[in-house]
Amino acid sequence: MAAYLLPTFKTVSVTFALSAVATGVQAIVDPVGFSKFFGLALRPTSTDPVGSLVDDADAATVRTTATVREERALTMSYVSLMGVRQLAMGIVLLTFACQNKWTEVATVLAIVGIVVAGTDGMYLSRAGGRQVGQFHAIPGALIAALACGVIWSGA
Repeated sequence: MAAYLLPTFKTVSVTFALSAVATGVQAIVDPVGFSKFFGLALRPTSTDPVGSLVDDADAATVRTTATVREERALTMSYVSLMGVRQLAMGIVLLTFACQNKWTEVATVLAIVGIVVAGTDGMYLSRAGGRQVGQFHAIPGALIAALACGVIWSGA
């Protein structure tokens, strides 16, 4: 079984890195599409409820076109910034893979698989439902376990 560990890890980690690059680019180019794919779909600008009431601690206020546009711009910018980080993670992993530094790739994926995928899973479960959260958390945990196996085996 140990003979299959490193080749399996290489395949999984390069696939993950390429996916990170692709989704990072998607978040930069199409933040609404990325948010839907991620599990926290944003509404397209055309469906924003301009003129609708918004609950406020003191009183209800009417959302103006300017307020909606400002909120949309901030949200889209934030999603794109998430995409830049995703893109960078993919590039870092691909760089280590090209340098044949599989222990480094495994270390990064062990941390990311537990911390990031676990946190994503928790928040997505709260916001989007249990299945969406599991879609992020379970693969992340499996990748982290595979990465830990590579580190432990000294492959």
